[in-house]
Amino acid sequence: MILITAYLSLNPPLGSRVPTLGLMLVLVITVTIFINFRTLEISVSGGRQSVGYGFIRSRVRLSDILYVEAVRPPFWRYGGLGIRLGLDGSVGYVVDYRRGVRVTRRRGPPIFFNTRNPEQLLSLL
Repeated sequence: MILITAYLSLNPPLGSRVPTLGLMLVLVITVTIFINFRTLEISVSGGRQSVGYGFIRSRVRLSDILYVEAVRPPFWRYGGLGIRLGLDGSVGYVVDYRRGVRVTRRRGPPIFFNTRNPEQLLSLL
């Protein structure tokens, strides 16, 4: 989609400038979304745990964490990949359906996110 939009933006139909501006806008929005959601970032520092894609993040103070566990989420809970609201009320940052970490906190919904090394993250939290 990005390549088609870029081609049409740079090679407009005969004499038409308005669609070119529209296609350029679509291209900029598409590239911005792609860059924002390209990687899931997980960090633990300064007494806080943070997980998210680009500017969409969940932050939890380490003192607000009640329970942390390594789990393998069933598909029906989140129903897809990306940032998902689970049927159990949790927020999921789902990259795949392999193992991840579920953080239960004092206030707010639980958070689930995938990681390659859930045991290492459990030892940090």
